[in-house]
Amino acid sequence: MKVNLEQLENSRVKVTVEVDGAKLEEGLDHAYRHVAKRVQIPGFRKGKAPRKIIERYYGIEIFYEDALDYLVPRLYEAAVEETQINPVDQPSFDINKIEPGEGLSITFEVDVYPEVQLGQYIGLPVEKKIRTVTDADIDAELEQLRLQHSELVTVENRDQIQEGDFVNLDFKGYLEGKPFPGGAAAGYTLRIGSGQFIPGFEEQLIGLKVGEEKEIQVTFPEDYHAQHLAGKEVTFAVKINSIKERVLPELNDDFAKDLEYVSLAELREDIRKRLEEAITHGTKHEMENRLIEQITDSSTIVLPKSMISQQVDYMLNQFQTTLLYSGMTLERYLEQAKKTEAELRSEMEPEAVKQLKRSLILEAVAEKEGISVSDEEIDRKIDEMAQDNANPEQARANLESSRSRLANMIKIDKTWDFLLANAQVTEVPDEPEAK
Repeated sequence: MKVNLEQLENSRVKVTVEVDGAKLEEGLDHAYRHVAKRVQIPGFRKGKAPRKIIERYYGIEIFYEDALDYLVPRLYEAAVEETQINPVDQPSFDINKIEPGEGLSITFEVDVYPEVQLGQYIGLPVEKKIRTVTDADIDAELEQLRLQHSELVTVENRDQIQEGDFVNLDFKGYLEGKPFPGGAAAGYTLRIGSGQFIPGFEEQLIGLKVGEEKEIQVTFPEDYHAQHLAGKEVTFAVKINSIKERVLPELNDDFAKDLEYVSLAELREDIRKRLEEAITHGTKHEMENRLIEQITDSSTIVLPKSMISQQVDYMLNQFQTTLLYSGMTLERYLEQAKKTEAELRSEMEPEAVKQLKRSLILEAVAEKEGISVSDEEIDRKIDEMAQDNANPEQARANLESSRSRLANMIKIDKTWDFLLANAQVTEVPDEPEAK
C-alpha cells in the first residue's frame, strides 16, 4: 500500500492511498459472497452461482459497491495509522481508479486537529486584585438568607393593594372584545412592582381591595414575541382574591439555629469564610482569563470548520438543556427572540472559537512542559470527590469509570497552576466600583 499525505488549508489534509490488484481482489471476492445472495441466475439457486457466471450476466461492476464498502474503511484506518494524522471528523473520499488486476486508488480529505504554534506563555504580566470581605458584604448575604426563609402572610391591617404586595387574582384578557389565547388565569400570584406583567398592568392594581373587580387597559410592547398581540391595546378583567406581604424572620441566634448554626456569630463567620473562598476562586479565574487572552493573541491556531461546528453543536445542546430546565423549548425561545437556529449558531461561533483555542493552548503548554498526571493523583481526586457525596462508596465506583476524564481535569488544573506560577503577578487593590 502506498500512502501520500498532502497538507491543505484550514487544518485539512488530503491522503491518497494506492493498493495493488491483490488487495482489490480481496475486496471483490468479499463482495461476491454478498452479491451472490441477492441475484438470481437461471439454473442456480441464490448464493450458489459462481462469480464468473455473475460477471458474465451483470459485469464485474456489480461487485464494486460492496467491494468499496469493505475496502474503504480498512484502507482509511491503515492510512491514518501510517500518517499519524488526528482526524476531527469523518472523511470524504473519491475513487481515482478501480481496475481489476491492476489495483485501486482512493483520495481521502479530512479535517485534523490543528497545530498550535505557541506564543509567549512564561513571564506574562497579570494583575491580582486584592479584595477584602467587609461587614456590609456579610450583611447583604444575611439579607438574602432572610428573603429565602421569609413567609407570605395575609395582610390584616389594611385592605388595599400597595407596592411590594403579593396579590392573588383572576384575570381574563380581551382583544377587540374577544378573549385571546394565553390571556387568562385563575388564582395567579403576582408581586406588585416585579415588572412581570405588561407595563402598566401592575400599577393599575395599586389601591384595589380584596374582592374588587376592575377592567384594565394596557398596550403590548411593539416587540412582543406574540406577533398578533405586539403593539395592540387589550383589556383585562381582573378580580382580587387576596393580598399578602412578605414577613422576614428576625436576625438573631434563633434564626441561625434554624439554619443549624450555634449562633448568629457563627453564621456570620461561615458566610465570611465562604465569601473569601469565592473571592479567591474568582480572582484566580480572572487571572487565568487575562493570561489565556495574552497567550491566544501571540499564538497561531487555524481551526478546521468541522471542529468549530462540533463545538457549536455542543454549546447549542447545553443551551437547549438550560432552556428546558427553565420550562422553555428552543423553538419557543427562537420565536420570542425572532431569530432562526442558523442565526443563533452564528452568534455562538465566536465563543466556540474562543473555547477551542483556549483548550488547545492548554493542551499544547502541558505537552511542551511535560505536565502529566499520575495514578496516585487520580486516586486522591477520586477520594476527595467521593467524600463530598452522600454515598461515598457508590460515588467512588462511579468515578473509577471516569479516570481518563479526571486525569484531563487534573492536567488542566496543573497547567493553570504552572502558568500562574510563571507569570509576573502584580497585586493591586480592588476598585470600589468593581464590587
